[in-house]
Amino acid sequence: MKKLSLTFDDGPNYPLTDILLNVLRRHNVPATFFPIGQREAKSSSFIINGYGFEFGNHTWSHRVLLGASYEEMEREINGCGRYFRPPEGRYDARMLEYLKLHNIQLVLWDIDSFDWAIKTAAEICGVIDEQVGDGGIILFHDGDSNNPEGDRWATIEATERVITKYKDAGYEFVPLSEMELPGVPRMVSL
Repeated sequence: MKKLSLTFDDGPNYPLTDILLNVLRRHNVPATFFPIGQREAKSSSFIINGYGFEFGNHTWSHRVLLGASYEEMEREINGCGRYFRPPEGRYDARMLEYLKLHNIQLVLWDIDSFDWAIKTAAEICGVIDEQVGDGGIILFHDGDSNNPEGDRWATIEATERVITKYKDAGYEFVPLSEMELPGVPRMVSL
């Protein structure tokens, strides 16, 4: 069966994250959230346990860590989490060493929704449709890295449309832990 895994970066963003969680629960679809640590710390209601939701690390402050020292990575990543997604997907060999030392899996994506730049659900869905193929990890954003109250209504609507369309097409939505993740991630050049 073809598998899709939904992932969400840059949250939490209330009340939109709560609304998104309700959409996922209503469709019984698991997801993995990669929140920004300082936002999560301010949002005591960010409860994603249960319903097949998983949790990753997206740094404390959404800082791109290319060339960062071990101490800087320790402050931003803090050696915690099962999964880590670097801001903008940018990483280097030093970061891979840090993650390996702390037994943290680097996670990127196969399908980029570009929901941070596209403003309508229909356009977001069109971009996803062009990339889905046999499945993969979809990158969405439940928050905005520059604005804690950023508008993500189109993401919520697109998420619901993607779930409905691809369930009807025979895809299975699975947690990130059920996806085959690369042992050595591809190097991204930006």
